[in-house]
Amino acid sequence: MSGCAPAGSGPDRSVPWRSLAVGALQVLVTVSLLGLIAAWWGMETFSSALRGLPWWTFLAAGALGGSGVLVQAQRWRIVARHHAIEVRFGAAVARCWQAAFLNSVLPGGLAGDALRAADDSTDASVPTRRRALARGFASMAAERLAGTAVVFSAGGIALLPYVPMAGLGCLGAALIAAGIASRWLRRLAAAEILRVVMLSVLGWMCFASLFMLCVMVLAPTTPTAVLPTSAAVALAGMSVPVGVGGWGAREMAAAWSFTLSGLSAAEGVRVAVGYGVLALVSTTPGAVIASLRLIPRLRRARLFAAGPRPQNPPQPPTVEGPT
Repeated sequence: MSGCAPAGSGPDRSVPWRSLAVGALQVLVTVSLLGLIAAWWGMETFSSALRGLPWWTFLAAGALGGSGVLVQAQRWRIVARHHAIEVRFGAAVARCWQAAFLNSVLPGGLAGDALRAADDSTDASVPTRRRALARGFASMAAERLAGTAVVFSAGGIALLPYVPMAGLGCLGAALIAAGIASRWLRRLAAAEILRVVMLSVLGWMCFASLFMLCVMVLAPTTPTAVLPTSAAVALAGMSVPVGVGGWGAREMAAAWSFTLSGLSAAEGVRVAVGYGVLALVSTTPGAVIASLRLIPRLRRARLFAAGPRPQNPPQPPTVEGPT
């Protein structure tokens, strides 16, 4: 027979399983959406996107994606400083690049940021360890939500002329994100909040420019006036944390945005696939950073698990007999 453990008798072991279940569900959602896209528009849509990307687009992706990381790092430093956390610019860039990579390959798109907030490395300093973890998560959540508010605001403005209800829904999501972020942005002066907003807009422009570059390369007949709308809708779609790295949701949103402008949905999917590949490539420095930060920790963990080295027991003194 199995009995119920008394309250407070130990940690809640259901939490890891719950997290694993949510992650597995997000992977299933991504696979299902991609399978639906492949069944509807064919695998040629995916392969043609990969074949259609010239080499220089990968360099452009590195430049635009890297610029987005630099902007996010500075935005985070501004917010963190008002939560009594000092992060050097180089360290902030390293953490944000690592987070971007982990967000791209792990379910939910938030695991990298959670690690960024909870990281106990020496590249950030707080005056006291008390509530340090809460401060880290507050500063991370505030700057991420500020960026999310800008993404959904752009998506809502783009959708209002075509589908007013969807546009209002995006604007409502932006207001919710901004409202939650305001709880942790109250410590900032008005000028600092304006800097956070402007940096968020600049970061959005970096990734929107990458998407528009994909449109011009993979769907060159697309009218120029459609580029901002398609980018805004696709970026808003991939910001919904329902899958892995925005895959599936981004392609669906791009296909829909293209049909709103009277264009081929298949072209929208092809562009979104190309963007996903380039965006993932732009985060590869984060993979290197994650490896460099992880290897020393694994070495320390292995040494800790091995325990202290056994010392040679003291030898008894040698007693010489009479000669």
